Amino acid sequence: MSGFQRQVNLTPAPAVAGDFASSNPRATVLAGPGGLVAGAAGVTVGKFAWIASDGITVNSYGVAPRAPDGFVHREQQALIQQYLDQVSMNVPVGFPITMHNAGDFWAVLTGSNAAAIDSPIYANYSTGDVAAVAAPAGATVTGSMGSTNTASLGSTSTGTAVAGDATSIDLTSVTGLVSVGDTLSGTGITAGTTILSQTSGTPGGAGRYKLSANNTASAATITSFGATINVTVTTGLISIGETISGGAGFPVGATIATQVSGTTGGAGVYTLSAAGTAYTASATGVTTFGNVLDVTAVASGTLKVGDPVSGTGIPSGAVVASQISGTVGAIGIYTLSVAATAYAASTTVTAVGGVLTAWKAKSVSAVGELVKISTWG
Repeated sequence: MSGFQRQVNLTPAPAVAGDFASSNPRATVLAGPGGLVAGAAGVTVGKFAWIASDGITVNSYGVAPRAPDGFVHREQQALIQQYLDQVSMNVPVGFPITMHNAGDFWAVLTGSNAAAIDSPIYANYSTGDVAAVAAPAGATVTGSMGSTNTASLGSTSTGTAVAGDATSIDLTSVTGLVSVGDTLSGTGITAGTTILSQTSGTPGGAGRYKLSANNTASAATITSFGATINVTVTTGLISIGETISGGAGFPVGATIATQVSGTTGGAGVYTLSAAGTAYTASATGVTTFGNVLDVTAVASGTLKVGDPVSGTGIPSGAVVASQISGTVGAIGIYTLSVAATAYAASTTVTAVGGVLTAWKAKSVSAVGELVKISTWG
């Protein structure tokens, strides 16, 4: 029944999803201090659920490529949260959760297979739904993680001190990109001098710059370098927070802090979390990598939050954590629960739709009907 009762059936429903199916012994999942509580999306009663790595938060989707931690029993803990809704099976975020890892329960059977007595029970990774006989199908997509690029760091130019203003310098014949914060070096430049601002000229190019110290440069060769890089050619997707690797003079272990200009996630100017160590005219093989998966094609299925994923270069043990943009479950940008350790070029990525549990079916049920599930053999 959905909503307020409007009819009376000759045969009453055997139960509601999440109800106990017997008086047999049952066991609850042990909780630590502060747990267990519903995660950001709440927790659905009558389904499987997973405990996050903090040992406190519970979600109705997989948080690691493993079986669920328990089943959520119905004990009148769900709340109607949407105005004018008549029913709800969702426990709101932050509310306490009791999960069972042993016992007999009723659940709605989903998937594509009917259940027979002792059919194995699977948990749907993305929803916590109950399925029988075989794991729910996952998706097969084409995706990449990170990017490989041609990029430069800093600039080289000819510099001359401004008469009457020793803290200013005119830079001409600029190759590369001059950025505020860059460190300068060259004849007549005080060690450790940085660029405070540009006062005239082409932004990032030939012009007059204000320095942090006096200079006596006279048509001297000047190099500058800092935390700004100019990406001219890219394959893949550059994302904020990704680690950058490769390129002489590029800072080891630095991450992408911001994008200043250019095509979003592509060629353009970026700032890093740390400054470089030397001017680099142009370096190939400069890579970025993190936890962002760029899905460019879908061969089959639908990619869902909670699904474990695998493929060449995909980090071991990763599950889909969120979808940032694109068509839901299809082409788009996703985040994974584990960050990559290197750039992963476009490859086939396989998602798993469900996982075998320790539970078995104890009633004959068609898809969409209530089924008894049990841990007692």
